[in-house]
Amino acid sequence: MALDPRLNAYHEDLADARLRGQVKAGRFVEGRPARIVVGRAPVRRVPAADAPLDTYYHYGARVLVFEEAGGWGWCQSLEDGYVGYVEAPQNAIGKPAEPTHFVATMGSYLYAEPDMKSPPVDFLPRHSAVVVTEHGIMTRGSDYARLGTGQFVPLGCLSEEPPRSPDLVAGAERYLGCPYQWGGTSFFGLDCSGLVQNAFRDLGIIVLRDTDMQREGIGEAVAVGSAAELARGDLLYMPGHVLIYAGDGLVIHASDGTMSVRRQALAEFMAGRGFEIASFVVRRHPAAFTEAETAPSSAGRCPPAGRSKRGHAPGDAR
Repeated sequence: MALDPRLNAYHEDLADARLRGQVKAGRFVEGRPARIVVGRAPVRRVPAADAPLDTYYHYGARVLVFEEAGGWGWCQSLEDGYVGYVEAPQNAIGKPAEPTHFVATMGSYLYAEPDMKSPPVDFLPRHSAVVVTEHGIMTRGSDYARLGTGQFVPLGCLSEEPPRSPDLVAGAERYLGCPYQWGGTSFFGLDCSGLVQNAFRDLGIIVLRDTDMQREGIGEAVAVGSAAELARGDLLYMPGHVLIYAGDGLVIHASDGTMSVRRQALAEFMAGRGFEIASFVVRRHPAAFTEAETAPSSAGRCPPAGRSKRGHAPGDAR
C-alpha cells in the first residue's frame, strides 16, 4: 500500500531521507528544522498561490523543510505530520528556540509597536508558541511583551503553559459562531476536522488533520445502536464530515451549510440527510469526557431518522 503523501514527504524527484527503502525518488534529503514566523501560513498542495489550500501551520509551529525553490518551501509539520508547500519567507530555518509562552486567548494581534492603537501586523491564533524576550513594557496601563522577532503582543493574551479546556466539548464551544473555512484551523475560520483538532489541542492532545485520518486513529471505535448510547465528547463520522456530540441530543460541528461553527440537534441533522445512528462511525477518546458524562442523556428521546443514504452530504465536508 502506498504511503499517504499528506503524512509522508515524497514525490518522484525528492523524498524525506527517513523514507529511504519505502518509496522511490530521484534523491533523498534530510529535512532542515524550522519554525513558522507568521500567524497563519497557508499550506498548499503544490507550490502556487492559487493551488488548493489543505490546512494552515500556525506561528511558532515546528516544521521540517525538505526543499526551497521558486519562493516556496516544501515542509512537514512536526505536530500533526501534515506535508505541503508554504511560502519560503514564512519559515525561519534553524533549530527553533524553546517557547516561553503560548497565546491563551482565541488569538492575539501582533504589533510593530507596544501599542494596541498602532496598526496590527499579524494575528496569532490560540496555542501559538512564542518566545518572550521582555515584558513590563507599559503603554497607557497595558503591559506588552516583546517577542524574539522584535514585535509585540499584549501580555494578557499569553500564558506560560498551553491553554486548556475542561473537556472536548468545552474546547469546541470556544469556536461557536466562527466562520466556516475549508482548510481553516483558527478563530478566523475552521472546517469540521479543524474544529476537532483544535478542541483536542485544548486537552493537550495532537490528532491528525483530516476526517479520514481521524476516523481511523482517534481513540477507539464504539458500536452505538441508538442516540441514548452516545457519550458527551463522542465523535460522529460520516463520509467527509465529523460532528462532536455535546450531550442532551446536541452536536457541535463546522458546517459549510450555514458557513459557521454551530450547535445543532442531532435529530435535525440526521433527518435532513436521511441518516440514522448506525450510519455514523463513532470514535470515543478517553480524554474527551469524564465518567459522569457517559451517562445516557435526553438524546434517547431523539425521534428516529429515516433510512441511511451513507453518502456524502452536500454542504458538510472536509
